[in-house]
Amino acid sequence: MVSPVSNNVKTGTDSSGSAAADLTDSFMQLLVAQMKNQDPTNPMDNNQLTSQLAQFNTAAGVEKLNSSLTNVQAMMVQMGSMSAASWVGRSVLIEGDPKVSLSSDVEVPSEQFSFLLNEDAETVTVTLTDDEGNAYTADLKNVKSGVKTFNLDDLQNFKPSPPANEKDYTLTFAAKNSDDSKPEISGLMQEVVQGVTMTGNGAVLHLLNHDPIGMGDVVVIQK
Repeated sequence: MVSPVSNNVKTGTDSSGSAAADLTDSFMQLLVAQMKNQDPTNPMDNNQLTSQLAQFNTAAGVEKLNSSLTNVQAMMVQMGSMSAASWVGRSVLIEGDPKVSLSSDVEVPSEQFSFLLNEDAETVTVTLTDDEGNAYTADLKNVKSGVKTFNLDDLQNFKPSPPANEKDYTLTFAAKNSDDSKPEISGLMQEVVQGVTMTGNGAVLHLLNHDPIGMGDVVVIQK
């Protein structure tokens, strides 16, 4: 009677080598053990041996592929971080409620504001709210989707009245269509990149007046 041979294979890694190398070593040990303990009157089937070899080669190939993908990912993170370093000193737009200031020194305010609209909207309502909670609204008509930038002088017919000068205002936005649908809209704040920190997960951007953010949080890179 032939002694049973264990089919348990060590697939984990240790300090002595890679998982792919461990798989190959385990296969060779298993093969030798099977050949030593086989019944001479009923030798090992060549088809079975070929099948086992194919399974181990596949497992080893997957392990090598995973290792290659990990290296490619690390390279892409490094390249992205190097690219982000060129953003230092440039302005970017990120999601958030922008702020504007009205001054009596100019007859027509020209300060810009931006928002991101995910689909066309017949009406975009812009609300200016001062530090005391007073709100003033005005509408923009037939706005196309995408990142849009307007000047304060594009806003007309404020309700309930024009906002007072010499005050700071926070802008919020709402979009709607005549069929009662409400396209998604997000305010965009302008910030300046002051520095970049390289991490294992990519670049972290340090901004002038905002907490650090990742590269994926940037909506628009400006000149």
